[in-house]
Amino acid sequence: MFFLILLIGIFIHPQKVIFEANIEGKVIDENNMPVFNATVYRIEKEYFINEKIGSNESRDLRTESVKTDKNGNFKFYEKSRIDWFHTPLDLPIGYCYAEFEIEKSGHEFYKTKFGKFEQYRIENCYACEKVLFKPIITLKSQNITENRIKK
Repeated sequence: MFFLILLIGIFIHPQKVIFEANIEGKVIDENNMPVFNATVYRIEKEYFINEKIGSNESRDLRTESVKTDKNGNFKFYEKSRIDWFHTPLDLPIGYCYAEFEIEKSGHEFYKTKFGKFEQYRIENCYACEKVLFKPIITLKSQNITENRIKK
């Protein structure tokens, strides 16, 4: 029994795992001008069990927010969590992605489409550690959209 506990202790242990990448983005308008003071939200998945039907489900959560600066820039820093069942037998593969939403009065709401910002693990990193996404997002003015609809 002692040997079994020792063996489990060697292979199953808490280890810090990076799971949300860095995002350094820029928000511009249709004229390539920076959008100041837009709110950018990091979107993460929350996994839960639907007790009514007994299935595993997920939903999007806004977990962090930042404002764009006068140059339209924003940044989310790498986030990590503790994975209590990490083992050395896990594959050294990390699938990294970035999901976010942007809101600014007078502009259309922006949400990333699934798979728009993604990459696999890079050399010499664990999971999504050191992964950086640098999106440039163009927010459309609501006035331009409303004019197109009227035509």
